[in-house]
Amino acid sequence: MVQILADVHIAEARIETNVLYPDTALMVFNKEQMQILADHGVEEEEFRKTYRYYLNNLAQMDKLYEIILDTLSVREAKLRSTDTTGAPRPQPPVPILEGMKQAY
Repeated sequence: MVQILADVHIAEARIETNVLYPDTALMVFNKEQMQILADHGVEEEEFRKTYRYYLNNLAQMDKLYEIILDTLSVREAKLRSTDTTGAPRPQPPVPILEGMKQAY
């Protein structure tokens, strides 16, 4: 769950930064979330059931998010350590859903 939610938050931040329209952002996010679940071999219903469990057990949710924050911090540190110039690393483009035109 930690790795999945860390990936979800990274995708969410990337989409918020790169997609201008809320409706488009939501569609892109939903597609990305499904891909993240597939990458981790988790069914959507299994993820939702587990997430509901944590919503009903907030003390455990707090502990889970402490680990998620640590995980994100480690990922960020690794990315920064690979950039020797100190310049911000470019973000990969957000994939546009098939059949959609990018808004200008």
